[in-house]
Amino acid sequence: MQVRIGYVSIALAIYQNTPSSTFTYKLFQQRPREEAILRAIEVGRKNLQATQRVLYFNAAHGIRLYRMSSSIVPLATHPDVGIDVREVYEKELERLGEFARQEDIRVTMHPNQFTLLNGADKVVAAALVDLDYHTALLDGMGMDETNKVNIHIGGVYGDKTSAVQRLYDNFAKVPAAVRKRLTFENDDKTYTVEETLAACEQLGQPMMLDIHHDWCNKSEQTPLELLPRIVATWKGQPLKIHVSSPKDEHEFRAHSDYIDPERLLLFLKGCKALGLERVDVMVEAKQKDFACLKLAEDLGKVRGIKRVDGAVLEL
Repeated sequence: MQVRIGYVSIALAIYQNTPSSTFTYKLFQQRPREEAILRAIEVGRKNLQATQRVLYFNAAHGIRLYRMSSSIVPLATHPDVGIDVREVYEKELERLGEFARQEDIRVTMHPNQFTLLNGADKVVAAALVDLDYHTALLDGMGMDETNKVNIHIGGVYGDKTSAVQRLYDNFAKVPAAVRKRLTFENDDKTYTVEETLAACEQLGQPMMLDIHHDWCNKSEQTPLELLPRIVATWKGQPLKIHVSSPKDEHEFRAHSDYIDPERLLLFLKGCKALGLERVDVMVEAKQKDFACLKLAEDLGKVRGIKRVDGAVLEL
């Protein structure tokens, strides 16, 4: 079984290279509108250039999984601004996608916690715009539908049954292009693996398993017990999971700098026993690329595991 390990947004090893430089709406309002829009576009272009550098870094270090920043194009989804990312950045996105495919790098995105489909009408309307933005970036790159956009189910709002039904009802508003990429993740306080899985099965969407969130918000059945059903939601596409380690006993939900490989290893062995050919592991750790490569190094020292590239293993 092949395991590909990736990380989120910023390669700390690259000096002064952020793909999420900001241009706030407050600053936007302080300039003439045309000038402000050009400034927002230019900041987005610099962020895309930074993203290209990150992809170069990943290819050079054998990292085949990467989560792009959601903040690449500032104000792209702001109701008073709006930037058509596929049109404005056509060449930049094509270049990014061509390189990612050439180097076999799976690219994903994860909108913020406010992008929910089961909230109030205004929240859902904003979420649909945000999901369209994320999808447009990946579509503009020419990436296939294995390159995902991931969100959480959302809140309970006093009645979990009604909240889930609202998700089902609002899902009808989600465009087909977004659905092709959309995954739902279990969270650390509200929706367990079992609850998220049931929703994904109902909607016909892949479930993004977060192992750390399950430690915080346990299901009656373990992720390994539910694994056959989770894998089935991916419909033949490579399974992708999230992993992080608790900062400490007092801040158990917070992410640590690096990943403790032991609990992940148990899960990966379960995946191999089930006969999976590949699992993609997204590291959510403070030390980003360093944590990604350190985890690959640690797992590569385990008997029976071979490190075949910087962040690619064979079990």
